[in-house]
Amino acid sequence: MKKTAYILGSIEAVLGLLILCCTSILNQVMPALGRVAFQAAAAGSYSPRDFEMSFTLPNGIAVVLIILGVGQILFFAFCKKR
Repeated sequence: MKKTAYILGSIEAVLGLLILCCTSILNQVMPALGRVAFQAAAAGSYSPRDFEMSFTLPNGIAVVLIILGVGQILFFAFCKKR
């Protein structure tokens, strides 16, 4: 049972980290892609604020997954077998 808990906890924590990494990469890449699109269209005005994305919910889910994964691993590591 402990092995399963360790594996599931690790998967949860890694999944949370991957979500955080993907959202931070998108936050960096989208303004640059917007600039490229603006230069290709050559119309209007460019503002990086137009291409900012809000990742409040995915980041919250990622933090919860990381906390649950680490908590699960620690719980089963220190849990005494009855």
